[in-house]
Amino acid sequence: MERGMELDRTDIAILRSLQEDARRSLRDVAKRIGVSAPTVASRLATLENLGIVKGYRAILDPELLQESSVHLVVRARLQAVDAVAKALAALDAVRRVTVARGGRIVADATVEGEGEIDRLLETIGANPDVVDFEHHVGVRTVKEEPRAVLSDRMVASLRCFQCKRPIEGAPIKLRLGDRDHYVCCVSCERLYREKYTKLKANASPLGRGP
Repeated sequence: MERGMELDRTDIAILRSLQEDARRSLRDVAKRIGVSAPTVASRLATLENLGIVKGYRAILDPELLQESSVHLVVRARLQAVDAVAKALAALDAVRRVTVARGGRIVADATVEGEGEIDRLLETIGANPDVVDFEHHVGVRTVKEEPRAVLSDRMVASLRCFQCKRPIEGAPIKLRLGDRDHYVCCVSCERLYREKYTKLKANASPLGRGP
């Protein structure tokens, strides 16, 4: 059974602040939520390693750039759903892919013109594992919010900092560099400790370690 870790108020406040505006500096975030900048940096590093924070991006409006949004619902053979999802994700025009129940895949794409829409649909239709699909061209976006909804009490799934797989059962918690690190087994623990030691040594003056 996959274990979860309850996020505390500081974690949630950091996530909420950065989701509101990812341009904020660590010092600005720290000031807003009442902790130190090193605390924000440490907590954020853990949230990144857990895969909760996947990146920091500017949100651009494709409609104002004279591009078209295409929303797709693709039905694939059940045995090939993951393969079709990966094939869709590999297309440059496709921006997001979600696997749904019943062999369906929901995807969002952005293209520059009508000709590009036709080429995209031809590519999808040529996949032998695609049973059928439908597409809808967006006219205007009425609402766009971050997908993660932040509440006052949240539990995060734990992923191994070394192999990045979900941790089943009790995690091994390591205290390194004034923050917690989570791994799934003794093998990953050994590898992660070795990697961490090397990184700290390379980051220290003359390689003398932390």
